[in-house]
Amino acid sequence: MINKLNFDDFLNTLQDTNRNLAFYVDWQKCLDKKDEISICLNHLNFLLGVAKTEMKAKITHLFNEYPKAFSCLNILIAVRDKNEKLFDNKGNICGLKSYFDSAEKVFDFINESGLIEIFANLKIKDLNDYVFGIEVVLDTNARKNRSGTAMENMLSNEFSRHNLKFEEQVEVNKFIDLNSNFGDDLKRFDFVIYGKKTYFIECNFYSTGGSKLNEVARSYQEISPKFNSFSNYEFIWITDGKGWFDAKNKLREAYNIVRIYNLSNLSDFIYKVKNDK
Repeated sequence: MINKLNFDDFLNTLQDTNRNLAFYVDWQKCLDKKDEISICLNHLNFLLGVAKTEMKAKITHLFNEYPKAFSCLNILIAVRDKNEKLFDNKGNICGLKSYFDSAEKVFDFINESGLIEIFANLKIKDLNDYVFGIEVVLDTNARKNRSGTAMENMLSNEFSRHNLKFEEQVEVNKFIDLNSNFGDDLKRFDFVIYGKKTYFIECNFYSTGGSKLNEVARSYQEISPKFNSFSNYEFIWITDGKGWFDAKNKLREAYNIVRIYNLSNLSDFIYKVKNDK
């Protein structure tokens, strides 16, 4: 048996989460996004506290002086894509960015979106702070993508803590003999650990199920045999998450072919690296 731990025990030790508090918001990314448009936002601050009756004239004045200021209006309603389609006040479908073409259309945008109430009543003191808050909210959409990164960070910290010699994001063509088994596939491994053997590691975490899990398990079943002819190389898959309960049959198949660890028995792998002869 390629894995010492019984499959059912492996399944029962899968964890609910790999998150810590640093996972939830990428603060630097949010700050960078805000800073990219800070000049525009500083110009738009000119409209804060302007009475509704004067808003159109003020918008026209600003548009004539610095029309680029209005290029970031979409972010004020938490929309990134300026090509998004919507109905205008006449019932016609138009692109969001069409509202930024003239002072009159900008006024329509601010009026129809409800921003005029926020601006006129000075509900916002500084659009830079307001947009930073929006960026924090929009950043939550990236959490799904960060789950894999969080797993990589966790493993990197553990490998460092145990003084393992490793590299991250290593392409297989660095190893000429092994690369021949991959043909034209420019495979990149999450980690390569150098010990008595060289360990090629893929890692992931799935808190929810889906068809992707079957594909991932199948792909690693195909990769693992490529290492069988090398006594000094070994393929390792470190995965976790309760999402695997929805794909446990495919994971069970892989468990018979691929050497697999989860976070609960990661220490066994680290021990193996340090003690393999």
